[in-house]
Amino acid sequence: VNGQGMTVYRFDADSNNPPTSNCSSSCTTYWPPVTAGSGTPQVQGISASLLGTITRSDGTKQLTLAGWPLYTFTGDHAAGDAKGQGLNASGAKWWAVTPTGAKAGSSSGGSPSSTYTSGSGY
Repeated sequence: VNGQGMTVYRFDADSNNPPTSNCSSSCTTYWPPVTAGSGTPQVQGISASLLGTITRSDGTKQLTLAGWPLYTFTGDHAAGDAKGQGLNASGAKWWAVTPTGAKAGSSSGGSPSSTYTSGSGY
């Protein structure tokens, strides 16, 4: 989860090698990227070696975990909501992410219980 307790997701249409986001335009209206400030992201419960950033086409930095770009979902209204879990939207499935970057609820799953923070509030 992010610093506000909101579930963080990864997108099956993205790539982690190299880290690439395929969510743009109207996709980001529903799946806002987890942005990283100009400094090094600060995290709780995550290995710092798994964190990174990519630069989006608009110049913002997006946080990655194990290479996977991270997002929140506008359909989640309260801390702990995971209404985006397993949704097929914008051309592929969305998954809550585990502290290792795996898909929550998949065979390599786990629960999204870590907190992401950075200079921009995540």
